[in-house]
Amino acid sequence: MNTKKQPTKGNKMKKIVMMISLISVIGLNLNTAANALVLVNGYFKSNGTYVGSHYRTNPDGYCYNNFSGC
Repeated sequence: MNTKKQPTKGNKMKKIVMMISLISVIGLNLNTAANALVLVNGYFKSNGTYVGSHYRTNPDGYCYNNFSGC
């Protein structure tokens, strides 16, 4: 005698919706992290010193989400 309950259509649909939601949230977080870096092109300072190109975090007014901290 098999006592296992067969998954209903509603349970399957609920699992599918939850997985799609989870994947969407993870995708949005990865996209936000990818947009947080800005490439700064190299430039010459007024004293003639060359500053090479580098990445910096997106300016947003918070010091704790920068590479160097506060």
